[in-house]
Amino acid sequence: MTVQTSSPASSRPSRPGVPPTTASAIDPIRVLRQHLTLLITTGILGLVLGVGVYVVWLTFMPSYRGVVTFELVGELGSADDPIARENRNEDTIQRLAGTEAAKAVSEEILAAVIADPQVQTIGWMDQFRDENGQILETDALIELQDEIGASYRRRTQFFDIVWSARVAGDVPVLLTAVSQEYLSRRDEDRRSMRNEAKGPFLQQLDGVNRDIAVLENEISEFIKRQGMLSLDQGATALQKDLEDRELELNEIMSELQSTRQLLSQIDAKLLGSAEPSQDDIREAEQDPVVLRALGDIQTLRGLVAEHRQKFGADHQQVRESQRALDARLREKDRKVEEVVFRNLQGQRKYAADSIERLFAVEGALEAEIEEKSARLTDFVAALADLEKKRADLERFEDRRVRIQEQIDGIDAMFARKDAEQVKQVNQITTPLEPSSPMWYIAIPGTAFLLLGLVSGTIFLREVLDKRVRSTSDLTSLPGIRLLGVIPDLKDDPTDVGRAESVIRDSPGSVVAESHRQFAAAFRRAREDAGARSVLFVGGMPDSGTTSVVSNLAVIAAAVGRKVALVDGNLRRPRVAEVFGLDPQEPGLGDVMCGDASLESVIRTTQEGLRIVTAGTPGNRTFERLDSDHLRTVVDELLKHVDVVFVDGPPAVVAGEAMGMADQVDATLLVVRAYSEQRGLVARLARQLREQPSTFLGVVLNRPRNTAGGYFKRNYEAIAGYASDQD
Repeated sequence: MTVQTSSPASSRPSRPGVPPTTASAIDPIRVLRQHLTLLITTGILGLVLGVGVYVVWLTFMPSYRGVVTFELVGELGSADDPIARENRNEDTIQRLAGTEAAKAVSEEILAAVIADPQVQTIGWMDQFRDENGQILETDALIELQDEIGASYRRRTQFFDIVWSARVAGDVPVLLTAVSQEYLSRRDEDRRSMRNEAKGPFLQQLDGVNRDIAVLENEISEFIKRQGMLSLDQGATALQKDLEDRELELNEIMSELQSTRQLLSQIDAKLLGSAEPSQDDIREAEQDPVVLRALGDIQTLRGLVAEHRQKFGADHQQVRESQRALDARLREKDRKVEEVVFRNLQGQRKYAADSIERLFAVEGALEAEIEEKSARLTDFVAALADLEKKRADLERFEDRRVRIQEQIDGIDAMFARKDAEQVKQVNQITTPLEPSSPMWYIAIPGTAFLLLGLVSGTIFLREVLDKRVRSTSDLTSLPGIRLLGVIPDLKDDPTDVGRAESVIRDSPGSVVAESHRQFAAAFRRAREDAGARSVLFVGGMPDSGTTSVVSNLAVIAAAVGRKVALVDGNLRRPRVAEVFGLDPQEPGLGDVMCGDASLESVIRTTQEGLRIVTAGTPGNRTFERLDSDHLRTVVDELLKHVDVVFVDGPPAVVAGEAMGMADQVDATLLVVRAYSEQRGLVARLARQLREQPSTFLGVVLNRPRNTAGGYFKRNYEAIAGYASDQD
């Protein structure tokens, strides 16, 4: 019908044997409409309760939140750089920020904060005092580790340390202690780093100073021993050549020393005791393999941005693209490490080869000097020896100057304020307002929570309720063909009286119109099946079979058909009462017992209906309905009428109902909403399909709360249209 979901008027019913479309057993709109008042009341109560929760929470359990923010500043390449420069990529910054954030809230730092006398005076520490007033520092440390947090701000160089407490004054005390302890330990680490950086150079400087002292002493002793009063005496060409060789030897030795240092640095990097330099990384990033990886990363970043714009940040495709990007970034880092390692190995081989070559050159020069020295005169030899010592002394002094410059450069760089890579950027103050609860979260949240609990309970009851309540409960059953829906009398805006006589008493009502639309669908189904006799049965008592078949018979008679209505419910007959006949008069029971003829028990109403009542009480032997007596009566009636309707007993409590289904052309099941279980309806429909007669379908009788929303507007339209006709 027009006003019902899956009604026969809205779309022509399927033919017998064609499985219906499966629908959901729960109609959310119907459920919400049915409990609309409860849900609105729950929402209002939730808001009121939310205000109470907010007030209680704010009074007894407020939370004050404090944040201390640190910034990762740029790096200094050397003490001569005018300003610190940021040469790190975002991944490096994120990794460094995450590392520093983890250090700031590490167990070691938090343990020192717990032991701070000033921190032990705050109110938060009172919960960790024993009966003697002593602080249980282990318990406090565990709790603080759970409460304090550190996080990195994406796409920035900031990271935060966050902590909340119930007393506002506790927040700056504890966060200040954490900040000071963290920065203090960073200062210690920087001093350690400076000492570690200077250590090798200081060792070299000590060695060079010792060598210089030895050479100065040797030169002084040599001059005294040789009696050289003047050092500006001329030298021969051989002496000049010897001096050149010595100078060349000095250069080789210096180069050899530098190459050894370089080899030592390379070995340290390969062994992992020293990190590759930025030059090593930049050189590795120029490798074709890394460049291709960088190109792929750029492409994947564009793809992630495109997917995020196209699908939204939480879409599966965005997460998959992001995972691909992260995997490619990790692969790029691995490639860079591999290329750096490969380059370092190449550099090491080159340095080792250079050392061997320099050793060979040094040996050759020393041999040549030795040979030339032997040819000099004692004085020239002495002078050459002296000059060699002085050259060695000068070389060591130059080396000492270079080492001292490096040490001074390290001190100067660490002395600069901008050399500190982490600095605190905000002042820690006492929070003026609590961070929780927030009224715009607590009040609506409580309301939504309560509304969700009530809604969940409602829908849980709907899920657990296996009764037939609406059309969706029937259409979800296999093999069920819904021919019509007769709404509850309370849903009819026209104030209907009796359901059994609604066609006669309230022809303009919604219930009457529903019967007419059901009658149209029923007629098509009956004619398709070629059935002239139809048995109407219900599942449980009070399913409304009599009211359905009575109104259907009146409608059929009104359109000019010859209709006979037989009261086949010999246990609780009601057809006589509906049509105002005497229930004590002879009827079907008397005909089956042979005490009366069929012609004598037929009563004709003013609508032209031929009525066969149940009969006199003494002859209502319902066991006879299982035999062919009913078939004989129906066949005899069909000689005089177009169609015979039989009002049958409820199939669950009256065993003769299924026997009667074998004696008619077709059957129809009347289901009372909120009375019968879906499993029972499915079983009855299956049993009726198994009978020789044709099972036409089901009519849903008196579902409640259907006149709301779309249905209400249609019901009102039906009622209004009928009143206009009047």
